[in-house]
Amino acid sequence: MALSPVIANLLKLTGLSLPPQVVLLCRILALTLLLTNHQSQIQTPFLPFLDIFDSLPPELFQRTLQAALVIGALGLLFTRKTRTFATITGLTILLAVLSSRAYYGNNKTFVGLLLILSALSSQTGPPRLIHWQLALVYFGAGLNKILDPDWQSGQFFQHWATDRLENPAYIWLSAHLHPLAAGKMFCWTTIAAELILAVLTLIPRFHPAVIWGSGLFQSGLLLFTGDPFNLFFYSMQASLFAFARWPQPQITVIWDGSCGFCRVTKELLQKVDFDPIFNWRTLQSGVGDQYGLTKAQLKHALYAAGPGWLLSGYSAIRGMIVHLPLFAMTLTAAVALAPGAQTRRAVVALTVLFLLPISNPIGNLIYGWIARHRHELLAGETCDLPEKS
Repeated sequence: MALSPVIANLLKLTGLSLPPQVVLLCRILALTLLLTNHQSQIQTPFLPFLDIFDSLPPELFQRTLQAALVIGALGLLFTRKTRTFATITGLTILLAVLSSRAYYGNNKTFVGLLLILSALSSQTGPPRLIHWQLALVYFGAGLNKILDPDWQSGQFFQHWATDRLENPAYIWLSAHLHPLAAGKMFCWTTIAAELILAVLTLIPRFHPAVIWGSGLFQSGLLLFTGDPFNLFFYSMQASLFAFARWPQPQITVIWDGSCGFCRVTKELLQKVDFDPIFNWRTLQSGVGDQYGLTKAQLKHALYAAGPGWLLSGYSAIRGMIVHLPLFAMTLTAAVALAPGAQTRRAVVALTVLFLLPISNPIGNLIYGWIARHRHELLAGETCDLPEKS
């Protein structure tokens, strides 16, 4: 049974006025705003940055911004007017920031600007404005820390991790080192990481390193603290989609057309692949010859191939899942709806393990068992006929 048009529209990213990866960025931010009930944080004007806000009806202004935020987020998720609703949502957050120091936060300003810069992105070229914004964020963070005496000495991290967070791993480590040695190590590692990432964001050939480096850096911060810092974790991770390339041409997936279980798996993935990203070809079609793969290799494992890369087995499945917009949106929802810090940590930790090669042994073990028994699973299913060469 096909998914509803509403869900289909949510997961379809191509054919819009913005690049697909920027559309995904905007929709992840919209989903975060709604799931965290962020509109409830918007305040009436209080010590505004611009005096004009003091002259506005406070309750009406607050309710208007709250409604605009919800409408903008829903518009981003469920309509094709991505550029329009990104502008509405971004401006709403920035107006809320300007009108109230009680609401103001760097993370909120970053989200507002991220949405505005997304709306200004070209449909065809890379979203350089977002690249520059992330570079500025990392450079400013690194510069601020390197000029702070408490960061230079390690005192900031020592106090923060010990007295504020009471992080047991850090307390154990610092107890086995010279005074402030652990604090200095964490402080200067953080400074170095932020300044390096600031440079790499501006060099296109290092963008894959930015995706991995920034993604792991922000995940490590959440694992250490258990805190997404309001919108900061979500927005920093979402911004990395601006550094990704949409798969062009499609990813070729070579599967066993004589296997009923394989066919059902293929159909399930096709139901959530609305753009579509995958071009499914049976091994019986002879397509493996294009990649130098023998029939024996193709019968042993599924293969996925894109420009300059070829994956098999568990690695191919992982690569396919990561390319589906549903994966990123499900993770966003899981972190946003986590009932506490420990659950949030668990979601992020499992995701990091899944994405890193460290998961290969158990992943290959599970995949290998399924591959060996695939003809016994759903054996009664009708299989696709081999394609003609």
